[in-house]
Amino acid sequence: MNATEIIKESIKKINLQLKKKDKIVYDKNYQIFGPKSKLDSLIIVNLFIEIENNIKKQSKKEINLFSDNFFERGFKFKYFISNLEKDINKKIKKIK
Repeated sequence: MNATEIIKESIKKINLQLKKKDKIVYDKNYQIFGPKSKLDSLIIVNLFIEIENNIKKQSKKEINLFSDNFFERGFKFKYFISNLEKDINKKIKKIK
C-alpha cells in the first residue's frame, strides 16, 4: 500500500465520524493546516493516528508522524495532503 492509498483509506474511516459539511476530501491541494483548513485539531490528530495504524497493519512496524514541533510548524505554514504524502513516503522508506 502506498501513501496515497493509506491516506484515502484513513480519510474514509475518519469521514464516517464526521458530519457531511465537515468531511475531508482527498485532494492533493486540500489544506490540513493553514488559513483555509476546515479541520480542527482533534480531527487532524484522529486522521494521523488512523494513518499510523494503517501503516502498522501493512508493515507490522510503528511510525510516528508527529514530531516535537509538528503542530507549531503546521500552524505557521500551509500543510496540504501532498505534503502529508511526502512525509509518509519518507517514513515508509525508513522502516523498510
